[in-house]
Amino acid sequence: MKGDFSRLVFDPDKQYTRVLMQQGRVQLDADWNEQAAILLHYLERLAADLIGPFGGPKDDLGFAIAPVVENDEISKLTIGKGRYYVDGLLCENPQDYDWLPTDGFPDLPLLVYLDVWERHVTYIEDGSIREVALGGPDTATRAQVVWKMCVTNEQPDGNRIENTLEGASVWENWNSWVSLGQPPNRGLLKARARGDEEATDPCLASPDARYRGPENQLYRVEIHTGSKAKKGSEAKVVTFKWSRDNGSVVFPILSYGLDGELATVRLEHLGHGGRLALAPGDRVELVYVGGWKEDEPGDLLEVVEVDADRRQVKLKGASSSQAGDRDPTPLLLRRWDHGRMKGLAGDGAVQVQEGEKEEEWLHLEDGIQICFDNPRAQYYRTGDYWLIPARTATGDVDWPRSAEKPESCPPHGVRHHYAPLALLLTGRDTITITDLRKEIAIVAGPVKG
Repeated sequence: MKGDFSRLVFDPDKQYTRVLMQQGRVQLDADWNEQAAILLHYLERLAADLIGPFGGPKDDLGFAIAPVVENDEISKLTIGKGRYYVDGLLCENPQDYDWLPTDGFPDLPLLVYLDVWERHVTYIEDGSIREVALGGPDTATRAQVVWKMCVTNEQPDGNRIENTLEGASVWENWNSWVSLGQPPNRGLLKARARGDEEATDPCLASPDARYRGPENQLYRVEIHTGSKAKKGSEAKVVTFKWSRDNGSVVFPILSYGLDGELATVRLEHLGHGGRLALAPGDRVELVYVGGWKEDEPGDLLEVVEVDADRRQVKLKGASSSQAGDRDPTPLLLRRWDHGRMKGLAGDGAVQVQEGEKEEEWLHLEDGIQICFDNPRAQYYRTGDYWLIPARTATGDVDWPRSAEKPESCPPHGVRHHYAPLALLLTGRDTITITDLRKEIAIVAGPVKG
């Protein structure tokens, strides 16, 4: 979640049951957020233990799949209203609706399934979050469970689904099906702080410190173009972007105009000065209303001019084709801090280079270094991220270590959850639908006493 947090410290392996506030102590956002995470983890695990990996209530079982056939082809699917739990996460569909994939339906047979994850919502996406009585400042943000419909005609091994495949086979091998969207080897990262750069700013920390930033930061390293992101028939280079503020520096857009590769954007504000402002050479990401396809990267553009009086910036690298099937109205600009690194890839991000040697560590800034480990074949998914807390008091980063060496860690998120809904097979003059949903019912029995 790209919020303005000091750090995110919840760890289910520690099995903490609650956070206990003490009198006369400093209040931190991390403590409050951990308390919510502890309780949410308990409720989700309880629901998953009782229901299983997926299931819905008998009297309001949601996400029934019904194909609409026109000219012997599926034109759309009707998704039924109701509730459904996926790994303990509650998914609610308030009404029946018709759905058509953006790229159309692949050939039958088809597996229809749910992809569920949690996203971060600010007042920019939902204006009702902000209290207008405060005169402008925002307060807390929200986390939201979101889901999307998915279809595939491929098995986990890459072969086409067989028309004779039975629904039971999908149930029994669901872990293999899940690997289609969430493979086990999603890339590994190591992070450390090394004082190899010569400090020239007298306001920075002591030259003896390894992390030389002037403030505590929460660095976010996020995959921009993943392993399977493609343009045409050629696979793109895997790239990443990073932010010293967890990607939380955003600028709401009031108007947007495009002239060739140059975009002119008028913003609600230009930041709060210093490191939170926009400057020529920065890289910003265009975020559209309704977002974009989750498996495709956003548009990274370069700031070429900032007009403070008009709250207006000019961006280089835009094109009319970038909007594609998105809502044509950009919602906000998100600033990333890798723009001044050398050798940016064609998508405006930094190329991922795997390695374990000393010279293969990448320098971000102020002594922060990262290394994409390569003990085995890795898969990088667009949106996968790692969080690196950096602290001035220690001159170091908060990162797991083993024998005083940084450990290789998988992404901290985004965690996706999947559930099968239906299997669509071709019949003699019809389409056969196998319902793969799991129905749960609470049976009240006699009270023994």
